[in-house]
Amino acid sequence: MSRVFLTIMCGILSGIYAYGIPVISEFMAENVTTVPDENGDFSDWIEIHNPAATAVSLDGWYLTDSLTNLTTLRFPAVTLQPGEFLVVWASSKNRRVLGAPLHTNFSLAKEGEYLALVSPGGTLVKQEFAPKFLPQGADESYGSRFLSIKLVAADPDTQTYLFPNEVITQSANGSAPPGWPTASGTDL
Repeated sequence: MSRVFLTIMCGILSGIYAYGIPVISEFMAENVTTVPDENGDFSDWIEIHNPAATAVSLDGWYLTDSLTNLTTLRFPAVTLQPGEFLVVWASSKNRRVLGAPLHTNFSLAKEGEYLALVSPGGTLVKQEFAPKFLPQGADESYGSRFLSIKLVAADPDTQTYLFPNEVITQSANGSAPPGWPTASGTDL
C-alpha cells in the first residue's frame, strides 16, 4: 500500500474518532479462568470503547454474530463517556437492563465467527470481523486500542485490516499471518 493511501486512511480514522463512533476494542471467545461475570460464570465477552472526545450513546446500536441478522442484540440507552470502556458479556443470557451488566443473546465460537457492531437502524455495519475472526485459545483475547477498518482486497480469499501504523492481512481460512496481534487476557 502506498504511503499516500495510509495517510488518507489515518485522516479518516481521526475524523471517526472526532464523531464519537464506538468500536469493538477487544473480545474473548473462550473465557475459562480470566474474569467471571456477576454470576461467577466465565462467559465470553466483548469490550466496547468510546475513543472520541465526546460522550456517545449506544441506544439503538447493535452487536451481532450473524451476517444475516444484523440486529441480534440492541443496546439499551447506555452512554459511554470519552475514553470509557464497557464489557458486554457474550453469554446468551440476554440481559439488557440499564445500570446492570449487559449480556448478549449469543455467545462467541472459539473457532471464530462473524462479529460486528452495527449503527442505529440496524443496516449499516460500522465494524466487522468477517468472514470470521481468528480462532482463540483458552483465555486468549483479541483486541486493539485502535479502530480497525476492513479494506476490500482484490483477492477475495484474504482480509486486510488497517490499524494506525500497521496493516494486517488474514487468510479466509482463518490462519494467522506472522505477527498477528494476540494477547492472553490483557489489552494490546
